[in-house]
Amino acid sequence: MSEKTTAHLIADPVRKWLVALRTQHWIKSGFCLTALFFHGSVLEPAAWMAVLPIALCFCLISSAVYLANDIVNRAEDRRHPRKCRRPIASGQISVRRAWVAIVLLAGGSLGFAWWFYGGGTVTGVLAGYYLLSWIYSYYLRGLPLLDVLVLATGFVARVAAGAYALQRFDLTAHPTGWLLSCTYFLALLLGFGKRKGEWLLLEKTHREMGITRRALRGYTADLLDVLTGCSALLAGAIYLAYCLNRPDRIPFVFTTLPALTGLMSYLRLAWRSTVVETPERLLLKSPGLVISLAIWILLVSWFTALG
Repeated sequence: MSEKTTAHLIADPVRKWLVALRTQHWIKSGFCLTALFFHGSVLEPAAWMAVLPIALCFCLISSAVYLANDIVNRAEDRRHPRKCRRPIASGQISVRRAWVAIVLLAGGSLGFAWWFYGGGTVTGVLAGYYLLSWIYSYYLRGLPLLDVLVLATGFVARVAAGAYALQRFDLTAHPTGWLLSCTYFLALLLGFGKRKGEWLLLEKTHREMGITRRALRGYTADLLDVLTGCSALLAGAIYLAYCLNRPDRIPFVFTTLPALTGLMSYLRLAWRSTVVETPERLLLKSPGLVISLAIWILLVSWFTALG
């Protein structure tokens, strides 16, 4: 057997599992790091060591959630123009092996969180996220509006868990109402934008609405435009109010410029392009959004570090 053939035999199964685990979605665990920036601890190595483990736990447990979701919805995925190529839907990975991976990933994530953080709030938030994800996969995924409203809580859970994890570095750290509410409406924007991308894709490929996701039957293009617009407006308004209520509001209010620019850039894409169907790949296809996000992160890090 040649070296090329051996390498292919090794790489192909690895590639299938990387696709099935949705490693590109691990970027969402970056929300666990949000508290670092707003707490002013972004330059503290000990603070990073307190928060990075929970981000890793969310990476692992979210992959377990995606595997479970693919098992439950494999019949629908086979009718989707893109999701039909997913390893479980296409039969490249058996359901039995997927279940084994779910047990290992979820058990490892929860076990590590318990060992590192104890049985307190951080582990509780992680376990709550996992439980809600199962309820979503089996019962809530097909309900219009509720499907996105529930999914958005997953982002809030990441932010809250990261803030509570930061208490290993500073006991005064905690998730604020401003931070959680802004995160929730930002997550709603991403969720409704994703639904709009799916809606446009099915319309473009002349497929029946709801054939790949039952909840889509309860949406229209106009409704999704309104929902994304309202979510962006509320996220932007809450963030602006937060900046104006900070003690250092004079410099911090300037962070609203890249934040609002990023929101408007996303809205522009959500209303006219299918690219928002995959939010995790959006940054690769929207340089303007990347620039806005980078400037916002730099300004927030700078102003909080100075404070």
